[in-house]
Amino acid sequence: MDKSALDVLLTNIIDKPGLALFDNLKKFMLDCGSPLPADVSAQLEVLWEAWSNESLDTAQAEVCISAAECGAADTPVFRKLLVNAIKAILPNNLGHNPIMRSLGVRDEKTALPEVGMRVRRLLALRSGSVIFLPAAGRWGAVLSVDPINGTVAVSGFRGTGSSASLSLEQVIRDVVVLTQDLELDLLVRAEGVPVPAARFREIVQRRARVSVNEAQMRAMAVAGCARKMNPTAFEAYWSAKNATAAVGGTRKSWQGRSIQEVNVLLDSESKAGDTSIYDSEACETLKSFFTRLRPDAAVRDGKMLAELVGKLTDRCKAEDLHAVLEPLMTKAPFWPSDPGRVPLTSLSVWGEIPAKSIENLAKVTAQAFNEEYIAKCMICLPLKALNGLGAMVSDELLFDVVCEHKGLSADFLLWTWKNRKKRNSEELITLVTVENVCRILGGSDVPKAWTPARRELRNLLLDNAEFQKHILAAADENAMMFASVLQGALFLSTSERQSLMVKLSRSSKMLQEYLESGAGQRILKAGVGVTDEADAPEEVQPDYTSVQSQKRLAQELDDIINIHVPENREALKTARAHGDFRENSEFDAAKERRNQLSRRRSELERILAMIQPVIMAHVTAGNTAVIGTEIDLEYADGAKETYSLLGAWDGNPERKFLSYKTRLGEAVLNRKVGDSFKIGDRGCKLTAVRPLPAELIAELDA
Repeated sequence: MDKSALDVLLTNIIDKPGLALFDNLKKFMLDCGSPLPADVSAQLEVLWEAWSNESLDTAQAEVCISAAECGAADTPVFRKLLVNAIKAILPNNLGHNPIMRSLGVRDEKTALPEVGMRVRRLLALRSGSVIFLPAAGRWGAVLSVDPINGTVAVSGFRGTGSSASLSLEQVIRDVVVLTQDLELDLLVRAEGVPVPAARFREIVQRRARVSVNEAQMRAMAVAGCARKMNPTAFEAYWSAKNATAAVGGTRKSWQGRSIQEVNVLLDSESKAGDTSIYDSEACETLKSFFTRLRPDAAVRDGKMLAELVGKLTDRCKAEDLHAVLEPLMTKAPFWPSDPGRVPLTSLSVWGEIPAKSIENLAKVTAQAFNEEYIAKCMICLPLKALNGLGAMVSDELLFDVVCEHKGLSADFLLWTWKNRKKRNSEELITLVTVENVCRILGGSDVPKAWTPARRELRNLLLDNAEFQKHILAAADENAMMFASVLQGALFLSTSERQSLMVKLSRSSKMLQEYLESGAGQRILKAGVGVTDEADAPEEVQPDYTSVQSQKRLAQELDDIINIHVPENREALKTARAHGDFRENSEFDAAKERRNQLSRRRSELERILAMIQPVIMAHVTAGNTAVIGTEIDLEYADGAKETYSLLGAWDGNPERKFLSYKTRLGEAVLNRKVGDSFKIGDRGCKLTAVRPLPAELIAELDA
């Protein structure tokens, strides 16, 4: 481009700036070489003057940084413009004075090309980036950049170096920044034969975020994979520029000696177009490798192992894959023997690997395990993993597993809600209730991979009208229960609870009336410190009952969990095997039985959670009707009756066992001998109170 053409380009940029024009200018500057010719710098000064009065956008800032890298004339106008460009291009958290000092942009002793390179290196620094410092001869991984103090926190990388806090200026003067990848292990691993020099250079050039020269790559090798070599051996190794770039020469992926190496070899073969199916020898070799793999290594390198396993779906025949992976089924952290009984942190790999790797791992899991195991995984794993596994499990089995293991996470509940139309499952959608939502959101903290689903579920509860209508409908307009659950939702602030109540009231007249009756105020005061006893929220009273009734209800729950649910699951399996569900009466009957068991189980769990057993032998009978006493009643018409006043679940009309939760029981409870009261229109009087018979006490306390 001649001088006149450059003038036209600059005029166009000033009049009608655009990305295409900016790209043409940057290309022109690169073609001119560094430093830029004096006449070109003089022409650019017109642009710098025009921009000096503007607030630069990112595209304009990029042009200025490129000009600095190309060695534009260092004039006061451009130096000042460059300061503004750097502020425009850096993230907000890096626009502090210590950062600007580290870049040297205000220091005329720091040449403009050096300023430009420092900016590029700073922009390349990210938490998790791998770096090499040629001056210090050390590898590291970036933990964080402190813009206030102008420091970089660095940890050791793959056994080299140690953690330290380094000066940012020291780092960006000559740092080599590389994107994190399994291949980088080959650059620093000094065990065995090092990666060939040609392959070393190829990896560095491909992974480097900024340009790297030969001297820097040499220093990287000396401090990395070749650090155990003597100088003579290193020179021979490094000078072999024409050596094959294939890792380990002719080594095949199934011959890898570590998780990292197998991964890298698989990637290399894939890039080379080699996706051939493993033969029996390859499968046996891989199986032996997984058999020798130490459990601690499988846990330590769980993410890499998960990615490796996912890649094998395209390289192993379906009939060979299970045999190859069988040794991992007792080692891999992402395949525990019982997913529901391990800490969530053990399963974090499912939420940490890339989406494509999750998809592949799910595919392998489906081939390697049965449907019930996959269902158990689904109630524990983070949301990212559920779509890949969900297609392989029936809704009926998922529902059974949730009921059996009492396992329900925000991730599974959210997945159920999002797939309600696609799967159209009547059973699963019944799990989306206000009780389950509040129990999950009010639970203990979960690892990082599970927090996004909790956050999204919370937002659904607060802001999604369709979701709110669903949980109202699921509560069957039981306003008292619904309000009680909201009162215990202490994970919401008072203002959030108030906003939620307003939104819910718009969809339920019954709830609106109940909240306006005073329940709304109790909900808003829940969890808030109150000084006036009259303003304190009502406490939920337990249900008092005998030890015998508590044991009876607990035994019924135990029978449902350990006898009836497993029997029902087998009945469902048998019915499914008969085929066509539309005319399968056995399947319909088994489903109905499952729903009955689920409802009764939930009911018993709520009852037992509220029960307070009463030991009847400890009850002292005075002149007041209390639970655990025998009472005489005389009606206005002369009729007389004797009852045993007992707990909520002890009622038995045939034996004259009166539950204090019945209408008569509530009327007589805490009355004194001689008190008169009414049952409906019928007058009644408490005439006597005495202890229960000894044999009845022994029965109820058994």
